[in-house]
Amino acid sequence: MESMNLKPIMFLWILAFISIKGTYAEPQVNEYDIPQGKPPAFVTPGQTYRIASGATVILPCRITQPGSYVLAWKRGIAVLTAGPVKVSPDPRLRVLPSPTIEQPASSLGGVPELSGGGYSLELRDVRPQDAGDYICQLGTIEPKEIVHTLEVLVPARIHFVSHSGSVEVNQGQMIKMECRASGNPVPSVSWTRKNNVMPSGERSIQGLTMVIQHADRHTAGQYQCSADNGVGEPDTKHININVLYPPEVEVERTTVHTGIGLEAQLVCIVYAEPTAQVLWYKESTQLGITEQHATQTRGNRYTLTIRNVAPNDMGNYSCVASNIHGKSRGHIFLTGSATTAVFDSPSMGTDRDKYSLSWSVNSHSAIVEYRLFYRQQPRHHSAHHQHREDSNEFRNSRINGTRLVGMKPEWVSMNIAGPGVINPNYPGSNPPPYPGVTKQKMTYTIQNLQSATTYEVRVQAKNEQGWNKLSPVFHFTTRANDMENLIEPSAQPAVYGSNQGQSSNSNQIRPILTNIPYILSVCVYFLIN
Repeated sequence: MESMNLKPIMFLWILAFISIKGTYAEPQVNEYDIPQGKPPAFVTPGQTYRIASGATVILPCRITQPGSYVLAWKRGIAVLTAGPVKVSPDPRLRVLPSPTIEQPASSLGGVPELSGGGYSLELRDVRPQDAGDYICQLGTIEPKEIVHTLEVLVPARIHFVSHSGSVEVNQGQMIKMECRASGNPVPSVSWTRKNNVMPSGERSIQGLTMVIQHADRHTAGQYQCSADNGVGEPDTKHININVLYPPEVEVERTTVHTGIGLEAQLVCIVYAEPTAQVLWYKESTQLGITEQHATQTRGNRYTLTIRNVAPNDMGNYSCVASNIHGKSRGHIFLTGSATTAVFDSPSMGTDRDKYSLSWSVNSHSAIVEYRLFYRQQPRHHSAHHQHREDSNEFRNSRINGTRLVGMKPEWVSMNIAGPGVINPNYPGSNPPPYPGVTKQKMTYTIQNLQSATTYEVRVQAKNEQGWNKLSPVFHFTTRANDMENLIEPSAQPAVYGSNQGQSSNSNQIRPILTNIPYILSVCVYFLIN
């Protein structure tokens, strides 16, 4: 069967050989055996074709005046076609006759002549192995040919990923992920993270390898490797990174303010992998679930609810979270005292020798007393100096009368009755209704101040649960003397060049000299501020 199938092919080869050489039996060439006229030439230039895998490509080959010359397609040493006959057994190949070309009009009739021709090569379902050079050859005495180069574009495909599915690592370990891909052109590989940026803060990282030096809880997530070369859709693979680490505890509020008979909620935010067990303590006593104490968990939010708060419920609480990798603790202080005072008065006063100060606190019971401290602002005042005052002056100093002795400048202190005190001068007066979260405002006017001077002030508030924390420093400045009143107008006009004029000038200078202390105070104010 195979020998019978080769007979037509061998026959075609013989015909092609005879037509090219002119004769098969006689090696000598006779001028009458050579086709007459001008030898044909190629109309189609050689080109490069970039075709996607699976597509169809047509390689053109057109010549002028083919005459009896044979046009053949070759790839390497393999002959694909000879004239209109397909020699290759590949069913994807097909020979297509090229259209004739129009020659210029003849000098006799003025009618264009149709001549030329050729054969194009069609290749269907292009595959990567089809890439290479395709030669269209004309069988002249010295063969002429054109070369078409076929580049097959192959979509990017990831053929290797270092990890598959989910990967677990311990905190602090290094993570190295690798992703390799193939395709034509060579694809580029990039890394992204689902719904998040990369641990380095970048949106994506280019390269076959991605390294995370020290894994932590912020490293966990789904990472995506993408390969793209512009042909078709990018190819992607996913890697899930799960980092195992001991609990990390954050408290929602370090101090929780409440009132007697109310409900208080203490909240800890716990991060852990695997999930941590969380226990609640008051001082060193573990709390269980009772009618008064209840716990709740939502995600990584752990809440301790204390119902009907009693005086003995005040104090230090802690949440202790633990898993197989370690343990951590968060501290919360439950108090019935008022919140820290917030000042809402303007920083610039309207009077020269007094200032109306206003502030507010949140308290679940009536404020019975305020303690106010004020002094002139020290020179070279800084946050560092303020911190030292917080830790030393107000902690260790003793109030002696109305001044804190031994400080420069001296702090002046005073106690002010709060609205929660029943005024004996007004029978039937009562404090506002309590308990409940209430914003309690207070005003007080400080007397006997110096004009154009900056002062600093702090306040404490006391309710039935005791004193709250001392407020941050608030600064205010008293009004300066009016500048237009510093110089009095002269009663008589100045006359220059006479004794009378000199006397008038001295009269004008005298009011200025008497007001020098006021002028100096204004200058000091602007230098300080």
